[in-house]
Amino acid sequence: MSEQAKRSGGGRRRAAIVLFVLAALLLIGAICGYVLRGAASSGANLADMRTSAVLHAASEGLVENIAQQARADKLKELRADKDFRKRGLDEVNAICDAARDEARAEAEKMYSNPVVEDRAALESAIQAFEGVLATSGTLSEKERSAYAALYVSLIENVSDWTDLAGENVDDDAVFTALCDAEPDLNLAQNAHLKDGFVRMARDLAAAEQEKETAELQKRLIDQMKGDVADWSAFADLEDEALWSGLLEEMPELQNSEAFKPALMDAAKAFAAAAAAGEALPEEAEAEQGAETFNETQADYSYFTPSEALAKEQADNAEAYEALKAQLVAIIPDLAGLSDKLQDTLRANVEAVVWPGSLDFTTRYDAYVAHGAASVLTGGAAFTMKLASLAEALLLASIALLLLGLVMYAWEPLTKRFGVPRTIIALFFIYLCLLSELYNISVPMMLGNVLERMTMYGVLVLAMMPGIQCGIGLNMGMTIGCISGLLGIVFSLQFNMTGFPALIFACLSGALISLPLGWAYSKLLNRMKGNEMTISTYVGFSFVSLMCIGWMLLPFNNPRIIWLLSGRGLRVTHSLLGSFAHLLDNFLAFKVLGVEVPTGGLLFLGLCCLLMWLFSRSRTGIAMTAVGSNARFAEASGINVNHMRTVGTVLSTMIAAIGIVIYSQAFGYAQLYTAPRQLGFIAASAILIGGATVSKARVSHVLLGVFLFEGVLVFGQQIANSVVAGGGLSEVMRIMISNGIILYALTQSGGGSRE
Repeated sequence: MSEQAKRSGGGRRRAAIVLFVLAALLLIGAICGYVLRGAASSGANLADMRTSAVLHAASEGLVENIAQQARADKLKELRADKDFRKRGLDEVNAICDAARDEARAEAEKMYSNPVVEDRAALESAIQAFEGVLATSGTLSEKERSAYAALYVSLIENVSDWTDLAGENVDDDAVFTALCDAEPDLNLAQNAHLKDGFVRMARDLAAAEQEKETAELQKRLIDQMKGDVADWSAFADLEDEALWSGLLEEMPELQNSEAFKPALMDAAKAFAAAAAAGEALPEEAEAEQGAETFNETQADYSYFTPSEALAKEQADNAEAYEALKAQLVAIIPDLAGLSDKLQDTLRANVEAVVWPGSLDFTTRYDAYVAHGAASVLTGGAAFTMKLASLAEALLLASIALLLLGLVMYAWEPLTKRFGVPRTIIALFFIYLCLLSELYNISVPMMLGNVLERMTMYGVLVLAMMPGIQCGIGLNMGMTIGCISGLLGIVFSLQFNMTGFPALIFACLSGALISLPLGWAYSKLLNRMKGNEMTISTYVGFSFVSLMCIGWMLLPFNNPRIIWLLSGRGLRVTHSLLGSFAHLLDNFLAFKVLGVEVPTGGLLFLGLCCLLMWLFSRSRTGIAMTAVGSNARFAEASGINVNHMRTVGTVLSTMIAAIGIVIYSQAFGYAQLYTAPRQLGFIAASAILIGGATVSKARVSHVLLGVFLFEGVLVFGQQIANSVVAGGGLSEVMRIMISNGIILYALTQSGGGSRE
């Protein structure tokens, strides 16, 4: 070992020891915090903070009203001045804001520390209000959780809302169809949700119809643009003459009267551009990548409370009025607030009294946010802060301990597991710890990870034969994906359902991929050394080519074609009623809060077992030898080109099956450009699992897809909690995918496999 390596190893160990010491200190702080939570003094401090926070929350609306009124009065005063128009906008705003701030400061002095003559009565009213809010809040959380589960299930199981909630379908029929998609909706305890879900179905049907109409209109314009040979001949034509000319060129437009205005506008733009000798205008189209199965967020605008919850909420109103009477006795000006400010007053008080739970940290943070920290003096402020941070200190201690262990054993860990796998595994554990910190259900997230494993697992497995046979990361696996999608469309065309539909889609997709994979392998055999570039180009090109194919293939089932034009396949196809979630629901069970998609995991395990057995067969060993060292394999009498063909065809066929499994887990199939990015996702996952561009095992597939999808599932939820609106999950996926691929390529050295 070189001196530099020794110094580096020694530095890591010293850093690890420092981390161990810090972890021990944080652990001691966490233990002290938990002990302080149970102290009687902490309970008394919390009660004092709650009372102060309620008074502060009650005065907030009053103070803000006074401040805004002062600003309005100052603006009115300035407008009455004859020199008002000489002042700039910035000067006027500055003067008005200064008046507002001054009024706010004076109002806070007046109302922030009111004199409470009967503190016991106020605290009793607050305690009573907290009790009814806790009862109704728990019930509300239970009902909203049940609603969210039903909402997510319906959104993920139903993709064709226009069929389910069409204009000619009455409410009872809509609800019956919803119950068919989610049987739990028909339970007695969910009866109060009927009207809300029916309204949701109709809104989604309208939105889906609008989107489908817009997509079809765009495709008609694109088709019209290409079918007309000489647009300059249409220049300066009147509307009727222009439409007649378009019908001569495209007789099928007679069935598209609904789109006539848009088609006419586009035709005029094309004709004007052609007459001026300019290129025909292009309409920008957003890139449609592969779906990443992001967690569906429930929309509570359709939630309706049950009778029991409505009664609890009525009790809340009675308890609030009793508390409000106490507050008005302390701050009489509260009685003169407008109806709008009265609503704000109640919302502010409720947010303090019931911040979502009675957890120590939650209550403490809510009280501090409403200025209650000022009631703590001396050591009480420190002890209460320490008690509130107990859980965070414990999680931080665990995080530092894990980081210290990784740094201390860096060399053996990276030697056995590789740098990417070690870092991603540590990152995944950190995300689990953060989930606890942000009160995100780890069991529920692990269930989502398992579901996504079944969804992507076979697609990731499709990378393995390509790596073993020597073509590297098979970005051209989208050829197999397109074949599998064709198999799905065939099953929908023939109205097949259940396991026969799933099996037919898999087998027909695999058969279609066989000749395509063979032709693709011949191309790769002629371009040795450039497989990554060629496979990426071929994969992208084939997806683009099939965008034309999806419009021209002669399918005629109304479920899958554009109904308005009568030709071409739609972008999204619901598998509800066919084989949606068939494997995931097969023998599914729940353990420790984790939903286990048994059927999907068994199928993935079977595929991995078959691949493992193949790798140990005579052909599999020969194929692996070619991938490891082609020249040595050739010298040993192995037909290198034949083995590369076997691996490429096998990879393409597995991808065809994989997209069928992916679609059944998703609940619908997506055509056109949707499969374009699947190769990058699969490549990233298998590389995270420990594979290289020349070596891959089944264990790399399973571990890689678990870590990759685990990071995305937990990362999305944490991003949504940390950043308002979330939206970081897709950025995270791109960064991880491209970063891991780049790292793998740099480690390969760019040389040939000698």
